[in-house]
Amino acid sequence: MKALVLTEFKKLEMLDVAEPKPGAGDVKVRVLATGICGSDVHGFLGHSARRQPGLILGHETMGVVTDGDDELAGKRVSINPLITCGICGACRSGRQNCCATWRLLGMDQTHGGFGEYVIVPRKNVHPLPDHVTDAAAVMVEPLANAFHILSMIPASAGLLPQAVIIGGGTLGSCILSVAKARGLNILAVSEPNPARVCVAHALGAETVLDPTKIDVVQAVREMTDGLGVPTAIDAVGISATRNAAAGMVQKGGTALLLGLDQGPTSFDFFDLIRREVRLQTSFAYSDSDYREALNFVIANESRFAQWTDSVPLQEGQSSFERLIDNPGDRIKIALIP
Repeated sequence: MKALVLTEFKKLEMLDVAEPKPGAGDVKVRVLATGICGSDVHGFLGHSARRQPGLILGHETMGVVTDGDDELAGKRVSINPLITCGICGACRSGRQNCCATWRLLGMDQTHGGFGEYVIVPRKNVHPLPDHVTDAAAVMVEPLANAFHILSMIPASAGLLPQAVIIGGGTLGSCILSVAKARGLNILAVSEPNPARVCVAHALGAETVLDPTKIDVVQAVREMTDGLGVPTAIDAVGISATRNAAAGMVQKGGTALLLGLDQGPTSFDFFDLIRREVRLQTSFAYSDSDYREALNFVIANESRFAQWTDSVPLQEGQSSFERLIDNPGDRIKIALIP
């Protein structure tokens, strides 16, 4: 089959590779579309130790089942790319994202969706109604991250808590979209890209702060009479944004940390402990989060079509470069085999 392979860092090539075969409990899916995730870009750039040359990237995937299950054969499906054991304590308690042996499509030795076919466990595919477009379906996975992180807002923040979202890229936009649908009070979004500022406003953000022009922590405190917000969500993942999230929450508040642009970050724990700030990390999603995201898309509550491009798989190299150099208002680029 044809696949877009990471042959060296910063280089993707269309190659002929062996067509995968399903094992026991697996299905084979003919890929219709796979979105480019920020983590794929990290692998492309050589910033991800678990994405090395020789790998087929891509995990925001959907397609048509061709083998492995007679009932699903010929049906379009959304693929949950987080492959878990189902038997460890975390899986049994509904925290599949904390599975002891989790795998992800397009990571380590598990080839992903930037090819004509992909193999996944039968339990990881979910039928799609006809009205859900391929481009809409690739947004289920990033939206699942949004459902997961928002589920971590503590009850002490209130029934419809006030929050600030740092980052207006794909994850930040997904979080904003789900938060607005749930009635959360989004005080502001922090985002420097003018094109993505427009996206944030279109998704319902009344105030968007430019962190390159103002001190967003000070701005949020001024907007809250010096108190800060109960919840701040970092969807970027660099030291500056993590510390901004922690700095803008009120005493007893929660900084939710999702972004993974950088690894190590230093915090002033004298300040955090004295304000009893809760640092809560968020990784991926559970099976129930994925189903919530799927239902969100099925119900047409996801509104990203106008900021999504569908591009032939052979244009993968230029599409990755575009996302790195100038993403503009593109929330998603989906590659089509």
